[in-house]
Amino acid sequence: MASDEKIQAAKKVIQDKFGSRLAFVFNQLDFVATHKVKCDITLFSSPPHIDVTVNPDFSYAMMYGAGAQKMSEMLFMIKLSDGSTISIKEIWTINQMPQKGFTTEELSEVDISAGDQVAGQQGETVREMIAATYRCTTDEEVDHYLRRFLAS
Repeated sequence: MASDEKIQAAKKVIQDKFGSRLAFVFNQLDFVATHKVKCDITLFSSPPHIDVTVNPDFSYAMMYGAGAQKMSEMLFMIKLSDGSTISIKEIWTINQMPQKGFTTEELSEVDISAGDQVAGQQGETVREMIAATYRCTTDEEVDHYLRRFLAS
């Protein structure tokens, strides 16, 4: 169970290491893009993108010295493997997934009782946080995405 002290400690680590939430998200994006890691990307105002990879063009541009204007443009038009584009500012969470995905059997074997643990700053459970970030509309959707999250 995550205590408020643990949450604050985690926030401090992110702040100390990355400087800001946006810098942390950028670091995650850069990692999943350059390593071609499948992930679920949830957004603040749109449905999530499930089992996508991130086009590494913005990472390559940064490595080869693209200017601030070009980097800004690229970070507001990040290309995903499902054909969509997103802005870094829209990203709520990036949840890494296994490259091979999950079988129905693997997901059905996941113990979702860990979803009842309190992990949020306002006392939300993991289940409630998954329901919010994945924009679930049914209990079945919550169970499905909770299983994916816990299995990953």
